[in-house]
Amino acid sequence: MLPMAVVFLALGACGADTGYVEIGSVPAGKLPVPKWPASSATGGVAELAPGHGGWGGWWGVDQGWSAEQRRAFWFTPQGSWMVPYGWLVVVEQATNKERFIAPSNIDRLGYIPAQKDIWNPEALPIGFTVTPGGTSTDGKPGMAWAGPTCAACHTNKLDYDGKSLIIDGAPSLGDFYRFNAELLDALLATSEQQEKFDRFVTQLVSKGFLTADTPAARNELRGQMAEHQMWLAEYLRRNLCGSDNSKDCPVDAKPGVSTYDTYAAKNVTLKANLAVRPLEARVEQDAMIRASFVPLPGNGRIDAIGAIFNQVSGFNIAVPEANYSPSNAPVSYPFLWGAPQSDVVQWNGFAKNASVVGIGFGPLARNVGEVLGVYGRIRVVPHDPAQWTTPDSSFETVPGKNPRFGFASTVLTTNLGHIEKWLSTLRSPRWPEGFLPAIDKQKAARGAAIYNGATDLGVNCSLCHQVIAREDEGEPYKAKLIQTSVIGTDPAMADNFLLNLNKATGQAWESGKLEGKRPNLVEFWATRYGATLPNRSDALTTQVAGVLLSDLSDTISAGRMSKTYTGSFDEGADPRSYKARPLTGIWATAPYLHNGSVPNLTALLTDETKRPTRFHVGSREFDPVNVGYQTGPDANRPTYEFDTGFPGNLNSGHSGKLYGTELNDQDKQALIEYLKTL
Repeated sequence: MLPMAVVFLALGACGADTGYVEIGSVPAGKLPVPKWPASSATGGVAELAPGHGGWGGWWGVDQGWSAEQRRAFWFTPQGSWMVPYGWLVVVEQATNKERFIAPSNIDRLGYIPAQKDIWNPEALPIGFTVTPGGTSTDGKPGMAWAGPTCAACHTNKLDYDGKSLIIDGAPSLGDFYRFNAELLDALLATSEQQEKFDRFVTQLVSKGFLTADTPAARNELRGQMAEHQMWLAEYLRRNLCGSDNSKDCPVDAKPGVSTYDTYAAKNVTLKANLAVRPLEARVEQDAMIRASFVPLPGNGRIDAIGAIFNQVSGFNIAVPEANYSPSNAPVSYPFLWGAPQSDVVQWNGFAKNASVVGIGFGPLARNVGEVLGVYGRIRVVPHDPAQWTTPDSSFETVPGKNPRFGFASTVLTTNLGHIEKWLSTLRSPRWPEGFLPAIDKQKAARGAAIYNGATDLGVNCSLCHQVIAREDEGEPYKAKLIQTSVIGTDPAMADNFLLNLNKATGQAWESGKLEGKRPNLVEFWATRYGATLPNRSDALTTQVAGVLLSDLSDTISAGRMSKTYTGSFDEGADPRSYKARPLTGIWATAPYLHNGSVPNLTALLTDETKRPTRFHVGSREFDPVNVGYQTGPDANRPTYEFDTGFPGNLNSGHSGKLYGTELNDQDKQALIEYLKTL
């Protein structure tokens, strides 16, 4: 992506200070990086946090990180501007006086409450971090912003026998859209109910987030809240409804205090209408639903690629109505151990972990794209600024002047380098015997032979899912990409990535502010963009390049820290494919298949026609026999009823003799017992 810039980076950049991470929750705006020696993961279980304030503590599996290293990963920001920090700390829930981030509410939403410490002085949940406020062109410091980092989506907690276990790098069970919608409702209720607003202002002043309670300060705060509520509502609306559905979209321009429930009710109606359609009409109905609305992802899933594309190819370049498309291919969050060592990442393998002269541009570009998709802000400067207007006074715009090269953004590039370096030392979690029931070693030995094709049963999992020895987990490996036509799993995610036209409008993607610019800002011989883009990914690569070019010192420092794959790449891979990776730690990553449509390993080893078609996701209660979570409703929190008959939720594929679904029950149990050992 940056064929020319690397020379300037390597020769001209001296590198930023990498001994600190930027963090907006402390007065200094930075904290020293913990000592991070590489250590072997023992798999032992130790108590990481005692109970506090009536809230239970948790245990953790040794994955090669110390307790301080875990905290650094959980709370080092990437540059997400989801909501002003002070607002998130003090705002009440929409329907009561309890704080939105009260542990009971955070747990209800599927995220993990955390204790206060120097990394997290206001007890935000795991993975919600604070980006420093930046400075405007007149030197005025801006407010700090809170938002998710990768730990919010890639840290999980499972419960068993009255105890809780934290797994770093495991897929979260958080409901991201419910979190967004209920935060929006909370802010709306606060701005419209005088008593709530009074308490909100009092708490902001008490904690130092607002200088004083004056009429002028209140007026400014109300204006900011109105602006931000519209922004949050628009985020939900574009991803759930796309371009042409604003009139019918349940996420109204002015939401009520039940935004999520309103949309969920629409989903129920859609499913009911779908169920009564004759079979021959289902394909047409599926297409209609997918063009108009999105099945709620629920717990542990999101269409992250769709959300990123809507941000970079719509909102960021000022062509929302032309380029928004429903994010209707939700997938599970991948597990993170082994990701820095792989040749490619993402479910469809589109992102390469490539380096240029030892600088990890591949991982860095991937992480910049992720930040832009979860509320990172960027100021895209058009080729002809006279054709575009931007709000100069908005408190939500990127502060500071435009850089000489590239685009100004809120992305904390050096922090991204630290996080990627840390992840390269993360190891898969071993099955925690003592916390969970012991593995049957005899069965596991039988299962190993089945997995590796050493029996006459016709099963050979290792053809696609290579076995990585624990001592080799830090070494690079090449993943296999399997065509969707071969594996048979739901193709929606792979197909959406390849769209050349907006299915809602039938038109090509407009180039907006990118018209007249060259694709990656540095190939001066390249043809400039015309009125349309070949693919939405072009908008992504151009903006990622703009972020990386905007501060060469930070980019070179972060790139040097990023672990990269060192082998060859398969340039001829079919883009309509999914990645098959080593199954280390697979026991901790339910539900299964890329879209989370299979609840546990027992169901995965069941013929596709006999798998559960409806089950609940969101319970943390672990099932060590079937290896997954309890699949019924949970009295302690809302759960998402997964319906495999709804578009994007297909549980087909990965079925047949080769995949183990024709084994007898004893051999299936043996195979599952072996999978626990990985």
